[in-house]
Amino acid sequence: MKKIFKYLFLFVGAGAAVAFATGLILLFSAYRSLPDIEELVKSYKDSEPTIIYDSKGKQVDLITKRRGEPIHIDEIPENMKNAVIAIEDKRFYTHHGFDMRRLGKAVLVNLSRGRAVQGGSTITQQLAKNAFLSNEKTFLRKVKEALITLEIEKRYEKDEILEKYLNEIYFGSGSYGIKEASRSIFDKDVSKINLAEVAILAGVPNRPSKYDPRKNLDKAIERGQLVLKLMLKQEFITELEYERAMNHKFVYEKDLKNSGKSKYVSAILDKRSKRYFKSPEFTDIVEDELVEMFDEKTVYEGGLKVYTGLDADMQKIALETFNNYKPFTNNSKLQGALVTIDTETGYVKSIVGGKNFRSGNFNRAISAKRQPGSAFKPFVYYTALEKGIAMNELRDDSAEKYGDWQPKNYGNKSYGEITILQAIENSVNTIAVKLLKEVGISSVISNFKKTGVSIDIPKDLSIALGTMSITPMELATSYAPFSNGGYSVQPIFITKIEDRDGNVLYEQSVVKKQVLDSENISLITHMLKDVVSYGSGRRARVRTANGKYAEQGGKTGTTNDNKSAWFAGVTPEYATTVYIGYDDNTSMPSYASGGSIAAPLWGEYYQAMINRGVYTPGDFGFINENLKNKTLVSRTIDLRTGELGSPSREYKRTALFKKGQVPDGFTDNLYWGIKNMFGNKDDQVEDEENEDGEKSKKKKSRLFFRHFF
Repeated sequence: MKKIFKYLFLFVGAGAAVAFATGLILLFSAYRSLPDIEELVKSYKDSEPTIIYDSKGKQVDLITKRRGEPIHIDEIPENMKNAVIAIEDKRFYTHHGFDMRRLGKAVLVNLSRGRAVQGGSTITQQLAKNAFLSNEKTFLRKVKEALITLEIEKRYEKDEILEKYLNEIYFGSGSYGIKEASRSIFDKDVSKINLAEVAILAGVPNRPSKYDPRKNLDKAIERGQLVLKLMLKQEFITELEYERAMNHKFVYEKDLKNSGKSKYVSAILDKRSKRYFKSPEFTDIVEDELVEMFDEKTVYEGGLKVYTGLDADMQKIALETFNNYKPFTNNSKLQGALVTIDTETGYVKSIVGGKNFRSGNFNRAISAKRQPGSAFKPFVYYTALEKGIAMNELRDDSAEKYGDWQPKNYGNKSYGEITILQAIENSVNTIAVKLLKEVGISSVISNFKKTGVSIDIPKDLSIALGTMSITPMELATSYAPFSNGGYSVQPIFITKIEDRDGNVLYEQSVVKKQVLDSENISLITHMLKDVVSYGSGRRARVRTANGKYAEQGGKTGTTNDNKSAWFAGVTPEYATTVYIGYDDNTSMPSYASGGSIAAPLWGEYYQAMINRGVYTPGDFGFINENLKNKTLVSRTIDLRTGELGSPSREYKRTALFKKGQVPDGFTDNLYWGIKNMFGNKDDQVEDEENEDGEKSKKKKSRLFFRHFF
């Protein structure tokens, strides 16, 4: 037994000796690798901005830090210094770089929670880490941090350390230093800020992405109130000062303009230090993603090269078209958003967050949750097609009551008994609701969620009219399968990130998955093409460079009382949604429907891209493939009755059918037999008629057999 204890003692002793030796080696290595602290401080201002590139390698924007002028400790208000000490390091003036009591408490709390929920770093440690070290997460870096902390405490007075800290610390949205933060958040010199504003500022550095009041005012106020409580507890302020500061009101700048100024109100600037970006809504999103992935020092000083899916030319046209759109220039209150996704890759090609958008503004493209109205109907019709209902089938549009709810058609129009195809062309509400009831609510919701968009959808019949809430980005994502043949795609902003030396730090692969059936998608996309060619989306129609109409489909959406107007459109390459409405979600004028106000903007945007050679539309290859393989068959029908034949031009439509669903008809069979004898000239003539809207006498003679039978 004695031998066992002897060997155990030797083993433990040897382990302790090895650990001690390893620690000494690490300390010596860390110490040897440290340059002079004063030189570190002097050279700290050298940095490289992050550069954002589009999908073609064009430079889009620069992201860099906004370092304010250095401020002397005597110029910083006492309340400001006390607030930072209260929340960050209450024993700052008594410890020698490390607060062992706080560190021990943090360790116990983190162990009890099973995760890191509380930090124990002092102001000096934070200065050492933020100002002088990289973001590498290694034991050696922690050793370096400890050594630098000791050196800082040895070389500088406490007030000098606090001064450097307040000049270096990050306050969100690219702003460094207390002087710059005060200007960019409150538009005030730091000497002019009050106690409530001091508390807000002091709370930001702990987690700028969460407590920056320009992004999340409620969380910033909550954090500021914690600062005030600690200041009271540590006797930096009186009970009266505490009560006044707690009752102080904060509002965003735009809201203050509407409510009138008051000495008890502070305005939070909406414009992220009034920075200028060429593509502000896109760059804001990329910046936020980078800050989540890396530390602020790396993002704003590390010289990152960020490659994205943006098309700078498309983005430029989107911004110009949007900001110069007449309904916007004629109505200062009217707002909206636009977003385009490449449906093969998921790359976000262009995005407009609002009229005259500036960095830091509310980005409606990703954050405005509005009811899509009839823009949701394609998912009802897709499910109907999936369940074997053909587009030429008839349905009665008479109004029915469901409990206390009786849906009506737009403008109270009545069509009687019409085909499914005509119902979607004219966006007939009553038939959409009846179809939803017929195919099942859960089936429609299931098909929608297959697109990869996760939103709350009420499980009732009202969803046929788009009563859920969705953002323009989410709606564009859900429409991607209508463009690419049934594949879901994940929206991608950043495709690759390299460090300043060209090393790849991050790479995002395309996330694409077949989720909806190609045949059924071909059918619904064909119907959406008719919505643009003949129905409520006609004003979105565009022409190619040779003057012919482009391959495109889409669906309008108008909510109750004209609160929101939508057009969600697809081409063989892209899905683009346009949303228009008031920010307070009040009603627009009665004429402001999806077809009258949103579809034309979509059309102007695409036509401008085509005219400038930025975009050349292709064909819906999956539809052509299904016709070529004869899994789908094309026939001409009477839009009103669904019967085969060739009625007047107004009611003549091409319908697609699955095998086994092709209607029988003597007239049609005879016509197709004669057509095959004479070749395909008839198809060419019909195309010319549809494209140009006119027929010559020669064309009429070619159509003789068709009209005769």
